[in-house]
Amino acid sequence: LLGLINTILEFAKLESGKSLDIACHPTVMNETLSEMEALVAPHLEAKKLQYNYECADSTIIAQADPAKVQQVVLNLLANAIKFTDPGGRVVVQCRLEPEFVAIDVCDTGRGIPPDKLDAVFEPFVQLKTRGATLNGTGLGLPISRRLAEAMGGSLSVRSELGKGSTFTLRLPRIGKPVGDTAPSGRASP
Repeated sequence: LLGLINTILEFAKLESGKSLDIACHPTVMNETLSEMEALVAPHLEAKKLQYNYECADSTIIAQADPAKVQQVVLNLLANAIKFTDPGGRVVVQCRLEPEFVAIDVCDTGRGIPPDKLDAVFEPFVQLKTRGATLNGTGLGLPISRRLAEAMGGSLSVRSELGKGSTFTLRLPRIGKPVGDTAPSGRASP
């Protein structure tokens, strides 16, 4: 009940335009994300889901608030576990893009219908699905998207029915863009 109340209060704060307590600084993604498996391990084990963590590169650094990154990724993992049938797989990956660090949370779950992809980020929307216990408020993804935006990033989804979903959290990248080999002070061709 306390968790539900805190979620609703956090959403109300976001909706009212009050400033968030976000402290962005250079954040090594491996240090922030390597702890996530321990937080969801009992749920993974209960559904006999395989978990793969593919973010062990210590050079992947984003300008972010580590606690807020963990909050977003934990919500994405909870959803992936909820909507993936027993025996499926959940994967957390990190990759570099020219201006962003992309954190993908992928699952082999039921997927999201194409006409519902945008709706999942709307407040109080919960997709009806057979076999999944729908406990929650429908605020996790809207809050996660707003937190991503408050850190200068974004949250998006790709999905295919019957094959799973990939939610991607993008955060401003720290470091030299991929392929940028120009000397300091000179633009790349």
